[in-house]
Formats: sequence, structure tokens, C-alpha cells
Amino acid sequence: MSNDENRRVMVAVALSMGVLVAWQYFFPAPTPEPSLVEVAPGEAAEAPAAAGTAAPLAPPPGGAIAPHELPLQLDRAGGVVSSTNGALRGVTLGDYKDAIHPLPFWSWLVAKATGAPGGEGGWSPYSGGDDPHGVVSLDGGVGLAGGGLLPTDDGPAAADGPSTYRVSQDGASIVALGAQANGLRIEKRFTPTAGAYAGELVVKFQNDGAETIPALWVGVAEQPAGDEPGFFNRAENIVHPAAFVDGDLETVTAVSELEGAELEEFKGTVSWVGVGDRYFLAALMPQELAPKRVLVDQLPSGRWGSFYVDDVALAPGQSRELKFKVFTGPKELGVLKDQAADLDASVEFGIFGFFATLLLWVLKFFHAGVSNWGLSIILLTLLVKLVFYSLNEKAYASSEKMKLVQPELQAIKDLYPDDQQRQSQETMKLWSKHGVSPLGGCLPMVVQMPIFFALYNVMYYSVELYGTGFLYIKDLTAADPTGIIPLIYFVLLVLQQQMTTMPNMDPAQQKMMKMMPFFFAFMMFSFPSGLVLYFCVNMFLTIVQQWLIRKKLQRTPATLAVATPQ
Repeated sequence: MSNDENRRVMVAVALSMGVLVAWQYFFPAPTPEPSLVEVAPGEAAEAPAAAGTAAPLAPPPGGAIAPHELPLQLDRAGGVVSSTNGALRGVTLGDYKDAIHPLPFWSWLVAKATGAPGGEGGWSPYSGGDDPHGVVSLDGGVGLAGGGLLPTDDGPAAADGPSTYRVSQDGASIVALGAQANGLRIEKRFTPTAGAYAGELVVKFQNDGAETIPALWVGVAEQPAGDEPGFFNRAENIVHPAAFVDGDLETVTAVSELEGAELEEFKGTVSWVGVGDRYFLAALMPQELAPKRVLVDQLPSGRWGSFYVDDVALAPGQSRELKFKVFTGPKELGVLKDQAADLDASVEFGIFGFFATLLLWVLKFFHAGVSNWGLSIILLTLLVKLVFYSLNEKAYASSEKMKLVQPELQAIKDLYPDDQQRQSQETMKLWSKHGVSPLGGCLPMVVQMPIFFALYNVMYYSVELYGTGFLYIKDLTAADPTGIIPLIYFVLLVLQQQMTTMPNMDPAQQKMMKMMPFFFAFMMFSFPSGLVLYFCVNMFLTIVQQWLIRKKLQRTPATLAVATPQ
């Protein structure tokens, strides 16, 4: 491989890394094609014999039920159980505030110049962040339940109908008692339990009607906030349904795929169902781990959710209980693992999750010592650079060797201009003679790519950084409204590019390389500032590392004889 070819490989690797980061940001994973599940009212699902009959439910008191609600206090979280749908809603966290909203300076200038909203008065880089953070809004609900069809436009609106639940206090528990038009009585018992953000939900179904209920369902729904996933609005930032079924995390991020009677269906052992965004989750974990169904659907009110479905038919006069653990809190790995074995899968670290988890542990270790997440990011990036210093040194040395043998490679091309096979044979001999590996400059970069992407995911998905500040930045998970850190990254990227300028690169490659700093800097203006801080530190350390390695090689120059092949 010639020096020019080796440079092309290095450029291709660099561009591939950039494209992978950009692709993950700009183009979220496509939503699977929705499968239609048609269940006619009263149609019985195929199921084994119905469960045994339990004690009958007491009927709700007669007369109209006035809308009311009772508070439910969990450890570090609190909400209300409402008579509207008998579900837990309005859940806020005692130790997290609402996200701070940055107002980029350039956006404010444009709004002020055009008279658009947001340009009034002076520029303030941040706003909000004072109220307790809400995991489930008053429009959402944990523990929606019913029988038969889900409450879509084509089915009975059991969860979105009028106020049919009567809510009462029973010791530490809140009990919601209601009924569907088909004679299905539903009793929900919410009870706080030990553990942060945790509770228990027991749903008791009793069929007092004349028809068999083909299926029972319990789920979580929420009103999606913000726009559909798009160019600058990543899917993870929007509240979306999710579930863990048969060892796989299933998510649906585009509400446009769930209009009308369309829905997503997943079959297998269900570990949990819920809704969440990048940092927070509201989930139900069934205590019976058995093959079931999960449906993701949109309700007539615009809410969408994830529903656990029990397809064992409930005959008239029979009753059944479904028990769940409840979690409404942050996606903090330690907290999630304390609740259920698979709940930590909601943190979407991707295929390099093992490395990401390890790096997060190191990041938290540094934070325990310096008590600042910004400094912890700097220390973590420095540690990774030190670990891979030797590999990078070998890569740079290999690149320098390839430069030194370039005259001999060119001589081979001139000697055998029309014989590609002979060129390849002589090139291999030359590499063997001087101990040059064509992959020596690329292999170390390939080895480091899993760590690179794992670090990226740690910076982007770790709730530990939520609401934390560094220097003038008030929230490391929000974009930098001043644009200072992205501009620093742009300058460092240009400087690093100048240090690795390749004079023999063809004009098309040169133009592409010159555009890369603008391309990456453009992305950085919308990335979380903690992530941009990581990129800045990494780029600065890369420049220092290249300078040190170059100085070392200059002190001990490689001597390679340049001879024309015979």
C-alpha cells in the first residue's frame, strides 16, 4: 500500500468515525413497520383454561362520582391517583428539577431583529429549572387498565372515558375502584414500597358481565412533549413508549406511526413496560415472568403508551389479579438495577454498553474525588488518552515509516507501470524488508473505536450529568447558549488538521478535509455541552499527544535505505 493509499485509508477511517457520530445524531434508528392486530369486540383470544375464581370485588358506591384524587407518596417521588382513570399521574421527583432551557445568543439576535417571540428584552442564556421535575404529567398515567380492546378509536374507551373510578385511602395504600360498560370491574391498589422511586400495583379484574373478556391489559401512557424526531430533535429527547421483551429493548419513537388503529406488537417474556425519555422512566414490572404480549398504541386523547396484555380469557363470574412493581424515576444504573434485573436496559448505551458502563463507573469514581462533573469528564478523557498513548505512538510511527518508503514505492510504480501484479509483489517485499505494516497506522484507531463511541454514549445518556454545571455552564446536558465551547472545538479541530496535513492528497480529498471542521462544529452547537466539553478535551489531548510523539521520533529518526528495485 503506497503512502498516498495509506493516507486515503486514514482519511476514510476519520470520516467513518464522523459519519457514525453524525448519523446517530441526525438520523435516529427507523421505527419498525407497524403490525396491525385486529381483535373484534367480544372475540375470545386463544388461551389455556381460565384462572380460578377469586373473591368477588365490592361494587363501587352508587350515584355519580365527582372528580377527585388522593396523593401517593413514594420514596423520593410523589403523585396523585385520580378518579378520571384510576391511574397514578402528576409524578414529580424531590431531588431533580425541571430541565434548564438555553436560549442561544444567535437565536436571540435573529428573534430580536425580526420581532419574533424570544427577542424581547435583553438576552438571558438560561431560563427555568426551578420546579421539581415531572416524570409523569397530569395528562399521563401509570396503571391504566381494562379488558378487551385497547381504548383506541375503534374500541371501548375504558381508560379515556368519563370518571368511573372511586378513589379511597386504605392504610398506606390508595385504592381505585371502577367498572367498564361490558361488566368488567377493576380494582387498583397502589402501595409505596422500600426502594427509591418504587411502589407496587395490584390490579384485580372481575367479570360481572355476560360475555367472556378475551384479554386484560395494564399499561403506562403519556402525552408526548415536543416535536417528532427530526434534524435537531433526537428521538431520545421525546417521551416515548418502551418495553423489554425476550431480552430485547423495544422502543417506538415516532407517534406518526401510531395513528388510528395502528399499533406495534411484541411477543415474549415481558420484563417491563413504560414510557420515558433520555434521562427518566415510568415503568411497570410484572411479577409474573411469562410469555405475554406488549402493545404500543396511541389513545384518542393524543397520549401514547406501552401496555402489558394478558391473553388468558376471563369468563363471566371469574376474577384475576395482576401484580406489578412501579418505578417512576431517573435512569440511574444503580437505582434501576435495585428495582429489576432488566430495568437498566432502558439506558440506551448501545452495542458498546459494557465499555460505557465501565467508563461511567470511572467517571463516578472521579466525581467522588473532585465533586464536579465537568472536572470528572476532563479526568476521564485524560485517563483514556493515557491508556491508549502507546497504541497511538505506534500508529504515528508507522505513518512516518510509510512516508520514508514513499520514494521506493513510487520507484516501483515507475518501473512497472503496466504490471499491477508485479507492483504488488515488489511492494510486499519492500514492506517486509523495512518492517512496515500497511495497517500499522489504522489498526490502533480501529481498536479505539468501541471506547470512542462508548464515551460518546456515556456523555449523552448519563442522567448523572443532568442539571449539573461547570464554569459558566449551568447544565451539562443542555447546549451551550454562548457557543464558546463549540467555537473552541472548531479552532482545535482546524489546528489538529493543520498538524496532519497531507500534501500528496488529491484535490477532492483536500476539499473534504477542509470542510470537516465546519461540519463537526455545526453539530457541536446543538450537542449537550458536556459532550462538547469531552470532544474539546479529547481534541486538545490529541494535539498534545501528536506533538510529543513527533518530538520523540525526531530525536530518534528512523533510517531506511532508499534503493531502486532491480
